[in-house]
Amino acid sequence: MKLLLLILFCLLAVVVSASIVGKKAVGAKGTLLCGNTPAQNVRVRLFRVKPGKKDDVAQILDEKYTGPQGMFQVEGNTNGFPLNETDLQPVISFYHHCDDDPKKLEKTAFRRFNYNVPATFVNQGEKAKKTYDLGSLNIQLEFPNEKREKQIVEKTAA
Repeated sequence: MKLLLLILFCLLAVVVSASIVGKKAVGAKGTLLCGNTPAQNVRVRLFRVKPGKKDDVAQILDEKYTGPQGMFQVEGNTNGFPLNETDLQPVISFYHHCDDDPKKLEKTAFRRFNYNVPATFVNQGEKAKKTYDLGSLNIQLEFPNEKREKQIVEKTAA
């Protein structure tokens, strides 16, 4: 009986530690500017891994919009992902219309660029221990590999 309890206890310890070890977390914040003006209502998505040509909404860890001061903060973890998908190479995607003609916004595709979060800001667990501060980014400038995206794939409610 004692042997059976010992085996069950060890098995439970392995399962619990595997679920904890598999979780990784990351957080990032910053301020976006369009020239000298805070960039409001910019969509900010935190992905588990770099998205391809089209967003893989299953890989989105967090999604926010910048506020009146152009500030954002995103945070996420791999909780809920299969154990073979707990690798975290976080990328933030920004979608905006900075410097686009306001009269043509409905016909103009969003400007989109990605920003890699350094691996040193990824930690084990469900909460980010250190938040990566991007500082202030002027999105009026064209970023490397910036693209236009007509339609943003929406994440469906789970």
